[in-house]
Amino acid sequence: MTLRQPLFILCPGRSFSSVVCAAIGQHPQMFGLPEVNLFIAPTVRDLMDADIPFFGIPGAMTGLRRAVAELMFGVQTEETVNQVNDWLRGHEDWTGARMFEELRKMAAPRALVDKSPTNSQGKALRQLHRAYPDAWYLHLARHPRATCRSRAAAAYRNRRGRQMDTTDLEMLWTRRHRELLDFGRGLAPGQYMYLRGEDFFEDPAPILRQICAWMDLDDAEAAIGAMLHPEDSPFARPGPDNAKNGNNPGFMANPALRIGKIKPETLDDPLEWVEDRVVHFGSETRLLAAILGYDGQDGADDGRQARQQGQSEGGKAMGAGGRT
Repeated sequence: MTLRQPLFILCPGRSFSSVVCAAIGQHPQMFGLPEVNLFIAPTVRDLMDADIPFFGIPGAMTGLRRAVAELMFGVQTEETVNQVNDWLRGHEDWTGARMFEELRKMAAPRALVDKSPTNSQGKALRQLHRAYPDAWYLHLARHPRATCRSRAAAAYRNRRGRQMDTTDLEMLWTRRHRELLDFGRGLAPGQYMYLRGEDFFEDPAPILRQICAWMDLDDAEAAIGAMLHPEDSPFARPGPDNAKNGNNPGFMANPALRIGKIKPETLDDPLEWVEDRVVHFGSETRLLAAILGYDGQDGADDGRQARQQGQSEGGKAMGAGGRT
């Protein structure tokens, strides 16, 4: 059996990736994964060793355990997760790419969708591309203010209200998106797509049809209708007690697709998550935000302008040119 190439959603954390992944994963030809984090460690054993609170997500292995339980047994229970733990220990010498390939076989003939935020780090991104040079890559963005504000709030909660340094959140947003644009420029034509998350929520059905055309997927009404229900994903709610997380907690608390125009954001006001001084977005962030389709007032550029800017920097932006 020829396995269909996977789709990797690339973005910083808190960029709508959970709901976009779950939506695409509801297509009958696709399977949306939780956060499996398979490209951040050399082997499964190393990932097990790193199974501690990771980027504010308790348990780097939790999503992988849930994914294997769902694919292997069709259900996520304490019992099936315990069986998965034994199975993973028996394959702890596998590389992350080897384990991902096993997930592909388990999911076949469906193709995998992986939105692990750890994939967008420089080293992991290079490892990902070496393993899957012919995969589909969806570059997903969210306004820098909304992204950073959400990350600051999550970090504050995970530190139980203690004071924290939040001045690097802007730098992280800028660095990640610059790396992803550079990455997109090196891909084959038709392999990369850029998507503003705000555009997706405002009118998801046409965008989902474009994604189907891009990936040569069935775009019948039934398929599009299924994609409009990310809450039907097996990972749209907490797992059993021994594998509760593995996905964005906010998404699992309210996974239904909330269609409508998102409240506009500005690039001009002070950064509200920096409490000890007045700080504004720097020039590099503002320029990159404009390239990604967010203007200086409210980020409400029309979709065509956003797509043209993203295409000029990174490759096919919301393009519908499919490939085999």
